Amino acid sequence: MSPMRLSLLALALAASVASAQDVVGRKDRVYTASERVSEGGTVRIYSTIGDIAITEGKGGSVEFRAEKDTERGDIEDIGFVIHRDRDGITICAVMSADDECDTDGVHRASGWRDSGRRWRERARVTITVQVPKGTRLKAGSGNGRVSVAAAVISAHASSGNGRVDVSGVLGPVQASSGNGDVTVETTNGPVNASSGNGRIRVSMDKLTGNDDISLSTGNGRIELVAPRDFSAEVDANTGNGFVTTDFPIQLIGRLTPNRMRGTIGNGTRRLHLSSGNGTIEIRKKGA
Repeated sequence: MSPMRLSLLALALAASVASAQDVVGRKDRVYTASERVSEGGTVRIYSTIGDIAITEGKGGSVEFRAEKDTERGDIEDIGFVIHRDRDGITICAVMSADDECDTDGVHRASGWRDSGRRWRERARVTITVQVPKGTRLKAGSGNGRVSVAAAVISAHASSGNGRVDVSGVLGPVQASSGNGDVTVETTNGPVNASSGNGRIRVSMDKLTGNDDISLSTGNGRIELVAPRDFSAEVDANTGNGFVTTDFPIQLIGRLTPNRMRGTIGNGTRRLHLSSGNGTIEIRKKGA
């Protein structure tokens, strides 16, 4: 074998070892980590399977705890990858050492196979995290509930198949579920939320700026509770249900039970509400 090929092989082996070393906690039933994050930094928590619960902590550290449920799998089914950067911290729960963890989430390895084992036969992980007040948050699970109750600057919470609950956030929220209810309560909006098949309920104490709001579900009720000084250009429609509002609205076009277009207040932003099958309500906070 030529020296060049030996060098390339050595580099490939070194890269493989380095990649494997990046996965920690695989033999731990309970894995914990504490990571410093500066004010305004971003905390990202991702998992391929299992619930994620995030609350507000004290001080400037992220306190991460993951507990594995091995009733239907092995303790080594799950490991953890931690990336630190100038912007903050990213922590991923991964199934394979070849899974890619980055700031957007966990990406399954190309050509990955699970040796014939089904997802329901693998271990699950329950993640609980305390995050500092005044940080930014991104959290996502491929299959599990995601809950956030923290005074973070902004939040992006998602689940491929599970309920999503967000409360206490100081600014913009994006929340989505492929198949589950989505509930958001914020100190200050705006909020964008979606579900493939679930109810959406959004409540905002106040709303600054002119950013648009969009709430949509394939099958479920939508309830928006907005500040009393709310204003927007409204386009709300449902395939099978009713659209109602507490706010005075200047209608555009013909009013039908399942569609409402018009202006609330001075129409400073766009409000789009859409349900394939469910009632849509725009309610005034405190009414």
